[in-house]
Amino acid sequence: MTPDPTPNHPSARLLAALRGVDLTSADGRAGIGALLAEIERLSPGAIQRQSASMDLRRAGSVRQADGSA
Repeated sequence: MTPDPTPNHPSARLLAALRGVDLTSADGRAGIGALLAEIERLSPGAIQRQSASMDLRRAGSVRQADGSA
């Protein structure tokens, strides 16, 4: 797991909001689904790219976004 970002990091507010989401509840799952849909609407393909990047890291390939290894 990655460490929490500093309070000034752009993702800090998002992470703080997500800590309260209960993915075992229908409301929590609906909320996370709406959030993911909004991200996909604003940046098509972003979730798929992140998922592929995580899969590659899990598989042992540590290629950076700029193409360097």
